[in-house]
Amino acid sequence: MPEFAQRDSTGQRAREVIRKLISTRDGLLARDGGVEFDVAHRAVAPSAWSWWNLITDSAQILLDEEVKGLGPVVAPVVRNLLSHALALQWLVEGGQNAVAALDAYSDDQLLTFIDEAGKRNWKLDFPDESEVREAINDRKATADPAFLTLKGEIGTTANLVDAYGVPRLYAAYRYLSAFSHTTRDTATLYVDRGDKGGSTPRDKPRQRDHNEVIWTAGALIQAGRVMDSILSGQPLTKMLDEATAYLGLPEDVLPKRREKRSRR
Repeated sequence: MPEFAQRDSTGQRAREVIRKLISTRDGLLARDGGVEFDVAHRAVAPSAWSWWNLITDSAQILLDEEVKGLGPVVAPVVRNLLSHALALQWLVEGGQNAVAALDAYSDDQLLTFIDEAGKRNWKLDFPDESEVREAINDRKATADPAFLTLKGEIGTTANLVDAYGVPRLYAAYRYLSAFSHTTRDTATLYVDRGDKGGSTPRDKPRQRDHNEVIWTAGALIQAGRVMDSILSGQPLTKMLDEATAYLGLPEDVLPKRREKRSRR
């Protein structure tokens, strides 16, 4: 198995893995009979399918822009990809309860937006506000602890990372956040700093290491493992086994949910 480390050879293997996983997704779409899901996972299938395609197409955007020398510009896309890969696992493992939690969180965010827009007299086309408020009130009356836990986890990436005990993922997420917001990092992306002060403009962003492509390849394998588990016949297993070994990752790449400590 090749060594999984931050170096040029790993970055090149990561690019090859990304291309292979994208090609496999495209091949799955082109199969006779279309895409079929195991009956046990039909509740999560629509959302899981959407997130997996979002993750996969985001990886394609990274490859396309990297060739143009614009890889650092799509850091927000990679950041979003990483959080969605973990959220995909959360969704499938949580089943119907996770779908309900996602709907509840989304309704809360929508209502906040509706309220803010109303304060500013913005004329926007919203769904029926009364239905949203009614759904939120109904959930408050019937919500069980397990549902509330899932809703809290999907509310922030920090909560989701904590639930699965993957601080290294959050470190990557925070690193990419510096290139996703108005920061010093983006304010100096298109200039070279001189040793004696001053700066020289650049026509392309300063290039960084291979972090983005390596993280993306790992996230695509994780997301692929999750999707393979709910597809009929698990058609991705062989390809994912090969990609995992080629990239140098351990066979079991999916994080495990942290055990809850019992209160005494």
